[in-house]
Amino acid sequence: MLRRLATSEGGFGLVELLIAMVVMSIGITAIVAGYSSGILAVDRAKAGTTAGALADRQMEVYRQGSFASVPTTPQTATAANGYWLKVDASWSCAIGTLAAGPPPTCTSTPPSRPLKLVTITVRDGSAVGRVLFTESSTFDSATG
Repeated sequence: MLRRLATSEGGFGLVELLIAMVVMSIGITAIVAGYSSGILAVDRAKAGTTAGALADRQMEVYRQGSFASVPTTPQTATAANGYWLKVDASWSCAIGTLAAGPPPTCTSTPPSRPLKLVTITVRDGSAVGRVLFTESSTFDSATG
């Protein structure tokens, strides 16, 4: 029996060869699709990380400055590498409601101070681009 198999010269037929090629093509296609989706995920993560660094850098500028230097009106700027950065700033109260006026005051019991709420939004390229990162912080006049 073993001798008969050793002397047999039969091999793959055409059908078996075609099936093997189709299976290998499907496997290679799956591997290529996995790599391309991985590349897209890394690119998306890179954009989010850069956007976070830009927002942190701008927020640190406000944290290092005085309370008076923190903006109270929205600002827009185009950041490096085509990122779009918007600073939304407004007055708020930790307790109670905000009474308008120069300067704004809070109506509450117990009394509280008005706070500046700053939200930085970084988008991809323009004002209508996809939001990549958002960061908010509250500034109190008592802390500088």
